[in-house]
Amino acid sequence: MDIPQISAHLREHHYCHRRDFADVVKVEAAEEQSFRAYWANLVRDEAFKAYTHRERRILRYRLSASRQLQIDRNTAFESPVIYAVNYRQGVNHLSYSEEGFIAHPLMRKLLAADLAVIDPHLGEHSYTIDIHQFRVRADAHACSPTTSGIHQDGLDWVFMHFIGEHNTVPVVSQVFTHETEQSQVLNVPMERFLETIMLNDRELYHRAGDVRPKVGSTPAWRDMLLVSLRRVPSNDEAQTA
Repeated sequence: MDIPQISAHLREHHYCHRRDFADVVKVEAAEEQSFRAYWANLVRDEAFKAYTHRERRILRYRLSASRQLQIDRNTAFESPVIYAVNYRQGVNHLSYSEEGFIAHPLMRKLLAADLAVIDPHLGEHSYTIDIHQFRVRADAHACSPTTSGIHQDGLDWVFMHFIGEHNTVPVVSQVFTHETEQSQVLNVPMERFLETIMLNDRELYHRAGDVRPKVGSTPAWRDMLLVSLRRVPSNDEAQTA
């Protein structure tokens, strides 16, 4: 399935799961190891420390209606939605991604592939692009939630790219048409580098299982890269709102 086919599948089903997205991106052998290494230097997300052990960094861009991409160095992140878990709401001042990660050839190819997939769906609008490096870590004999249950994130499009895991019981990723267990349409453990789930966050819901150690005496973690797009309201829409 190539990029036009993935895009068409998204239009019909509002989601697409690709185990072989690394082939779509055309990952070279030397790129994977150096790309994965950037997940070893993430920063604890203090806003969620009462709920889970999550480490992260953020990389941000602005995409104009003419498809010009401009980096945004603002680290103040505020989710468009409120989650039903124990966390500190409001603005979350995150650590920005490292310069080597931003310039990494694979990061650039991956973002280009995501934008090529989603371009037919964007219309004549501008978007914010937030790219989150996530590591959810569970210490020995413990577990850490990955998400806040079945939810939406108040976005337009989300790409969930699997990076890797260590000593974890398989973490299942799920997609739903409604906020109910019975509406499940996808249920898979993501296991391959850059295995990807992409979805329309306005239409669908998603959830991932907890991170649990496979061997209880040592820590476990799961690394993900999330690329999200949220439409910027036009001046007329902003004034109406």
